Amino acid sequence: MKMMKTTRLHRFLCATILGAATAFAFSAHAQDVKARTARFGHGLADTHPAGQAAKQFAADMDQATGGKMKIAVIANQALGPDPQMLGALQGGVQEFYTGSALALLGQVKELGFQDVPFLFNTEAEAHAVFDGPVGQYLNNKLNGVGIHVLGWWENGFRHITNSRRPVNKIDDLKGLKLRTQPNPLTLDAFKAIGANASPLPWSELFVALETKAFDGQENPVVLMYTQRFYEVQKYMTLSGHVYSPLIFAVSKKFWDSLTPDEQKMMNAAARKATEFQRKSTAAEAGNALQGMKDKGVQVTQFSEADLQAIRDRVPPAIAPHLEKIGPEFMTLVRTEIAKARAK
Repeated sequence: MKMMKTTRLHRFLCATILGAATAFAFSAHAQDVKARTARFGHGLADTHPAGQAAKQFAADMDQATGGKMKIAVIANQALGPDPQMLGALQGGVQEFYTGSALALLGQVKELGFQDVPFLFNTEAEAHAVFDGPVGQYLNNKLNGVGIHVLGWWENGFRHITNSRRPVNKIDDLKGLKLRTQPNPLTLDAFKAIGANASPLPWSELFVALETKAFDGQENPVVLMYTQRFYEVQKYMTLSGHVYSPLIFAVSKKFWDSLTPDEQKMMNAAARKATEFQRKSTAAEAGNALQGMKDKGVQVTQFSEADLQAIRDRVPPAIAPHLEKIGPEFMTLVRTEIAKARAK
């Protein structure tokens, strides 16, 4: 009995000492962190998985630094449209951002590859490419223009909506004025299949659809649902024509001001946020589609014959853009996709 009591006491003391040592180590580690405030801007709703992941990242950084790094998450383009936020990131005026990176197309031409129609078959393929050599290549290029990439988040496959008529076949797109991404490749791809495509800032899109300045647009379903596009669009076609990622980045100026330990903490929090964001987006996609239907949106789908017609018409229209992006880079992209499909 005495030996049992001694053993229990020994275990209790060991656990107490270990816990105290861990707490002391964390406290000492946190004491080495400089007190900082930062802003995390994005143009999405708080309810979007990226908005939720941004909040989780901020909370995890607060905990990891013992409350010394306070990150304010600012949604719905309150800090300005995406191009403005990316410029602020480059200038060190804004610290964190998630959203489209296409405003940087003029500085990093390779970003244009993500709008090549039917390049990816699944989200898993896209993750493998953005997490592999292709993503690292883009990360290095972006680092050179003042943006440090922490991860590539899930936006999803883009689908077409409009307020005029059901789009059951490719010819139904003719004459529809669609808002697209500000990528010349995208514009020419849509024009090749008969749509009247034009770019428009994201911040102006809802009003443009509401006033019928544009008939429709193309975006992932979770984004459409969280932005309440069902209020201004009646018809959706599940085209899945392009996979769109969201860049999750920090200003290089801010990143370079961090100590190696702080950078390590941030990388750990970023990995956790990326995993959460991707899983959350995948889980929400089905709910968002059903939500659009419940709100009265009529959902249709292209036949395989129409999808093949798009695949046939688009390549000649985008060939000059692929040449500008770079044949070597596109070869790398296709090689990594093939590797992902072979697994």
